[in-house]
This record gives sequence, C-alpha cells and structure tokens, in this order.
Amino acid sequence: MSNDSEVTAAGDVGGDPADQGTTRTTRPRHRAGGRGGVRRFLPSPKLAASLVLLVVSLAGAAFAIALAVVEIPEPNDFATREASIFTWDDGSRITHVGVNRQPVEFDRIPKVVRDAVLAAEDRSFYGDPGVSVTGLLRAVKNNITSDGGSLQGGSTITQQYVKNYYLTQEQTFSRKAEEILVSIKIANEVPKDIVLRDYLNTAFFARGTYGVEAASRAYFGVPVGDLAEDPARAAYIAAIIQAPYYYATAPDDPEAAKALRERWDYVLDGMVQEGWLEAGKRAGLAFPEPVKYEPDELTGVNGYAVDAATQYLNGLHERDPSVPDAAMLTRGGYTVQTTYRPEVMSAVERAVTAGLANLDPARPEDRDVHLAVACVDTATGAVVGFRGGPGYLQQSFNDAFQANGPIGRLGGLLVKSLLDSSERSLESMRIFDARDDGKPPGPNDFATTPMRAAAAFAAIGTDYHEPHHVVEVRKDGEVVWRAPEPERDTRAEAQEKARAGTFAVPAQGLHQAVDDGGQWAWAVGQDQAVTTAVALFATGPDGKGNRRLDGMSPSHPPESRAPVESESGLTRASLVAKLMLSVR
Repeated sequence: MSNDSEVTAAGDVGGDPADQGTTRTTRPRHRAGGRGGVRRFLPSPKLAASLVLLVVSLAGAAFAIALAVVEIPEPNDFATREASIFTWDDGSRITHVGVNRQPVEFDRIPKVVRDAVLAAEDRSFYGDPGVSVTGLLRAVKNNITSDGGSLQGGSTITQQYVKNYYLTQEQTFSRKAEEILVSIKIANEVPKDIVLRDYLNTAFFARGTYGVEAASRAYFGVPVGDLAEDPARAAYIAAIIQAPYYYATAPDDPEAAKALRERWDYVLDGMVQEGWLEAGKRAGLAFPEPVKYEPDELTGVNGYAVDAATQYLNGLHERDPSVPDAAMLTRGGYTVQTTYRPEVMSAVERAVTAGLANLDPARPEDRDVHLAVACVDTATGAVVGFRGGPGYLQQSFNDAFQANGPIGRLGGLLVKSLLDSSERSLESMRIFDARDDGKPPGPNDFATTPMRAAAAFAAIGTDYHEPHHVVEVRKDGEVVWRAPEPERDTRAEAQEKARAGTFAVPAQGLHQAVDDGGQWAWAVGQDQAVTTAVALFATGPDGKGNRRLDGMSPSHPPESRAPVESESGLTRASLVAKLMLSVR
C-alpha cells in the first residue's frame, strides 16, 4: 500500500498468522516542520500575544495603582540641615559649624550655573517625566551583566534629587522602585524650577560641602552669585557632581586631574550644543584653578573664636531659650556676628610674635611658654580681640578666657597688684567678676583670666560692663538676639566726674604686676579705646601646672657677643601690652 498510515500484518515481525492479509490503521506521523516534540507544548502565537498583553496590562495597572497611592515623603533630616556661620565684627566670615550647606533661592543661582549643571547631569530635564526610560533600560542591562557590583541608576536630576532630599543612599531594588515612583510623582506635581533649586542646594561637591553656594566658596572663595559671568568656573562646579570624591583629589592625582578636565570639556561642549553658550566664547575659556583646600576650618584662631562665642550663647540660652545654644547652632541656619575685630586680632598676633621672639626650644627655660591676651572695648565691654593659644587643634583650652587652667588661681592678687601700680586703692573702683559664659557677674569676685582682668580694669572709675562676645544672631536673615546697648558713663563723662571729685579714674597707660612666686607675669595696657590684659606663664612638659619663669632668653638678641642676663616674663608681657596701646 502506498498510504503511509496503513501497514499489513504480514509486515509485522511475529504477527499472528490468522491476521495475515488484513490491514491495520496506525496514528499518523507528523511531517517535518510540524508541531512535534517540545513545540507542541508551546502556546500558539495568538495565545502568546494575548498572554503578553495580559501581563503588560496587569503590570501597567499595578504601576498606576502604585503611583496613585505613593506619597511624596517628608525631606530626610540630613537634607534640611544647614551650616551656621560665624563672622567677625565686620561681617566677614570666620567659619561654619554643622553641615556645610547654605541654601539659596532659585533667582540667586546664576543661569550659567544652572545651565552648566543641566549640561552635566540632565540636558532634557525640563522635558522629561522625571525618569529616563532609556537610562533605566541601560542600567538594568548593566546590572544584569555586571559581576555583582552596586546597582546602577540611570538617574535624572529629579531622581538624584529624590534620592538626596527624600530617601537614602541605599542601593536596593525596592529603594530604586520607590525612587522611580516618587520621581514621577514629583515631576507631575512640583514645578521644575523648584526641583532644580532644591537639587542645587543638596548635591554633594566634596570638600565637605553641600549645595552650589557652599561649593563655590570652597572651590573659589566666592559666593555662587559671583559666577554669573564665569562659565569656566560654573562648569568646574557642575563637573564635580558626577564623582565628587574622585575629582576632589585632582590637585594631587594626575589621573583624576585628567578626568576632571575631560568632564569640564564635556559640560562646556554640552552648553554649546544646547545653545546656552556661544562657541566662540567657549573656545576662549581656560581651565580654572581652585583655591587651596583647607580641610579643617577650625584651625588657628578660628576654633577659639567659634568655641568662645558658642559658650557665651550657651550661657544666655540657660536664661532665655530663644537664644540658640550649641545644639541649635549645629542644626544650622544661624549667622553669629561676633565682637572680635579682625584688625585687633591681627595686632594681637603681631604683638605676641614680638613677645615670644627669640625663645630657643633647645633651652628648657624657653619651652612651653604661653602668652595669653584679651582686649576689651573700654567703652562697651565687648571682647574685641584675644590670643588663646598656638592654635585650636593644637591646644583647645583657651588661655585668655578659661579660668580653670594654670593662670586661674591668682585670686585677688592680680587686681590688687595692678591697682597698686596705678596708685589707686580698692575703694576707688567698682569690681565685678567679668564672666565669659553670659551669666550675671557676682560682686567682688576678682578677675583671674586676661579677659576678666581687662574687663575689670576697664570698669575702674566708670560703670562695669559684662564682657560679651556676640553682637547679634540671625536665623534665616531675621535677628533673633542682639546685644543690648550699654547704659553707661562714657569715658569722657567719667573723666569729668573724676575732676569733680565724684570718683577716681586710673591713669591711662601701662600697669603691670608679677606674682610673688615668679610663676606669672601680668600687664594691662589701657586707653579710651581698648583695655588689654596680658598674662605670661609656662607649664611643665605635660602641659599641667606652672613652673617658674626664671632664665628665659632675652626678647632681643644682644648687639655683642657678651653674655646677657636672662629676661623676666614681666618684660615680655609688658612688651605685648605696650604694643597693644596703639590699637583703636
């Protein structure tokens, strides 16, 4: 038979003879290319398309529901923290405490800076839905094919903003999904300018800075507003965002410097492509050099200034909780204008340098010598200058203000000695404890630190004014505390009263004293502008206790090689006080 589906029994090996000559129909065989084997278990194309459509529909419905129920969270605590700024008396900056972030409004961020950041991070920002589909797909592919490293994001500016401002830096699929949903929600509900503003105020730029204002100051020493006509520096700031820690090493790492330069070029070229920068102007731009990075702004005198002003505010806070204390300052947003005058601080440093001149570290008598200085405005009691030590990071204890140290045990001896030197008696003065913590002074508690000595001596013959370290405190631009205006006799009025016999005023000039044990030397210089108290002492090798001041080298080298007797500490202390008499 020719039909493949029929075979004879005779053709069957071992078939029954009775069945020979008959035929038997068997199951048809599949032709090549038919749905045999595994393929017969697969759905038909029509069914497969239906299943795909169902899955997509369910996923879309789930996404729509998730997007509808997701809420924009509250900003995380870190994102809302700011710096508190401390300034000198003239408003120039000392340093900051807390997170180094200074938020600025959108219109205060120059357009060239905004354009540079968009060119660097998200050129389609104003037109995208908050996420980049192509970026996400590329990130998914890279995550699948990677060897298990951290998740890649394909992030838009909106996504970066959501991660910085609302969520965390955790890299998980659930956190990434939340980031995408919140980003789309924000893109639909929050104006783009607001998103960009908050992003520019929260992005990290290394050098311990967050936001473009702090970054501009850290890298170029100017507020961000000064970059309005400077696309080169604007592009530098924008380039940092991609890899801040790496690019921050550029001054010391040639590879990082090369990568940063390439990123800078990429930003500027992008600005040209988007029509935000003229090609001719771009061609003439030179790569900018940032200022040298000082990793700790509490170095030198800065730490002493911040610490003293903070301790003063802590004392005020105990009486008036509206005055910020250290914890409130750390949360940020305050500007503290201190009473310290830059010109007086500079004069103090010059005087101390002269007072410590020619000390020889090789000689035990010349080691561990301290010169503490405090200058008080004679008319108001404002502390206008000081010298607390060699540097805050080397010695956090402030010799000028803190009384529980080596020079804090003199008691009334100092004031009595100084008064004797000015030919006045204790009865001719009104002495109070000039405290440095903002608390009310107690009567007849004699000064034992340079600051207290200066304040007490400034009060002779006139009203006593509590020394203060702060002019005013602002919160978000509004004054929350201001030092009260002193109600007092002016020095001129005091002189008139002295001539009328009401009370005595000590002669202006230099007054000096030394303790009986030879362990301290004191001098006070006074005029109508500033009263300066100077204390010189020496500690042991461990920094504790006091030793005698005998045997110090002279402050001026001898003109000949003839032996010169050692100099007393009083000579050096007096030299500093004399130099400060000319300060106004």
